[in-house]
Amino acid sequence: MKVKNAPRGFTLVELPAVSKRKRAAFTLVELLVVIGIIAIMIGILLPTLSRVRRQANTLQCASNMRQVATALMMYIQENKGRHPPAGIPPISPTVYPHGWWWPNELVRLGYIKTPSINVYQKKPSTVNEKKFNRANPFRCPEGIDEDYAQGVNFPQGDYPTDALNNGFTILNDSDCAADGFGIPSWYQLNSRVGTTAAGGIQSGMEWPAVAGGTSRATPFVWFNTQGTQANPALLKEARLNRTWGCVKRGGELIMILEAANPNFHDPVVSTKYPGLYLKKLAARHGRRTANGANAFLHFAFFDGHVSLYPSADFNTPPQGSTYPEDSFKNGTIFWLGHQK
Repeated sequence: MKVKNAPRGFTLVELPAVSKRKRAAFTLVELLVVIGIIAIMIGILLPTLSRVRRQANTLQCASNMRQVATALMMYIQENKGRHPPAGIPPISPTVYPHGWWWPNELVRLGYIKTPSINVYQKKPSTVNEKKFNRANPFRCPEGIDEDYAQGVNFPQGDYPTDALNNGFTILNDSDCAADGFGIPSWYQLNSRVGTTAAGGIQSGMEWPAVAGGTSRATPFVWFNTQGTQANPALLKEARLNRTWGCVKRGGELIMILEAANPNFHDPVVSTKYPGLYLKKLAARHGRRTANGANAFLHFAFFDGHVSLYPSADFNTPPQGSTYPEDSFKNGTIFWLGHQK
């Protein structure tokens, strides 16, 4: 009787196939080869990924500055064309009791609609109670992280790529903490100190339309602590007043730039790189120059556009230039009186 579907044994011809099924694993040599190939590919891809990430950060920085510039123009227009000061120290319990810091006011008044970027959660706070929000449009993504240990009022960089230029500033920080409101900024207004230690008008700061004035006047004025507290009347001084009418070439006049120090117009040259002039510009983007002193930074202009420039173009003023900032590069104007 024939049994159907009876199992049959393997033939000799089929035995090698069984052997192949049993050799499914890689050998140690094969694994090492695969790992080596993966390591080489990672080594090739990582620099590319790093460049892509930095390019994305550069674009984000430009977007942030454009948002801040738009908010500042809205503030000026709704303030009857008057430019805000870059900073004011605390004066008295009734006149700026906690001082003035321009990013604070843009957020406090709703021109930047992200109140959560206030680093202080209660009033009063201490300067050690900051809580940062990385959604801050005043934050350069290529700047130093918020937890970097440095003074937050006047970082003193010695050349554009100096790490101190990459940090943030909160002007009058202890007063901001007491008020429970402080906005860190990696960007600064195109401003210059408006007072001397004696409390008078600093030479060259006054608007040229005023009798005796000169052309070395910036679109914004920073009132320093020593001079302004000694003479608060300077806040109402007509020669230090700035309005939208001062802007003649909005596409070339610089409004905001990348810097950590509010007084970036520092005539003292670099100690590490003799002859380097605007040492407090913050060159945070792109490849550094061969000597490591320069890279790229953004300027925001009074027509709202933002452009990237090599900081090396603003290092060495031409021989004999009176106000060297405006002699560096066509299309970038620092001083009001040089708009032609």
